[in-house]
Amino acid sequence: MRTNYFPSKGELTMRFILGVLWGYYIRGRKRLLIITLAVFMVLMLLFCVVLPAIALSLLGLDVMRERASRPPQTTVPSLVGLKYESAETQVHHSNLNIRILAHRYDVPDEPCTIIFQTPQAGERVSYGTFVGVVVSDRDYKDPKPCSSH
Repeated sequence: MRTNYFPSKGELTMRFILGVLWGYYIRGRKRLLIITLAVFMVLMLLFCVVLPAIALSLLGLDVMRERASRPPQTTVPSLVGLKYESAETQVHHSNLNIRILAHRYDVPDEPCTIIFQTPQAGERVSYGTFVGVVVSDRDYKDPKPCSSH
């Protein structure tokens, strides 16, 4: 038992093209056959190769422009355990800035030792980003300045 079969639009188009070509061939119109085949090949080349290549090139240019518009980035160095002055030098060499967020008086570390940082070591950030640090201190009544400035 056969069910009703309806050809798709693509199948109908191909049948039409093949019918036209077959008609030219059996009527001896080889010149029209060659012209039709040439036009068909040019259209296939245009729609299957040239237009996608142009679209991909434009997409590639757009991606390159977007990447170029991003600010330059650097990796945050590890500062925990360093003295503030050493950390300050390292941060500046990475094209970043440093800011003391807090002093901790309940840790046994030497004064002005970095005990916490944000963003964390290894993170990628834009040039000029501030790295916040928490430094150790011993005397909350008389905090020692950690900055070399």
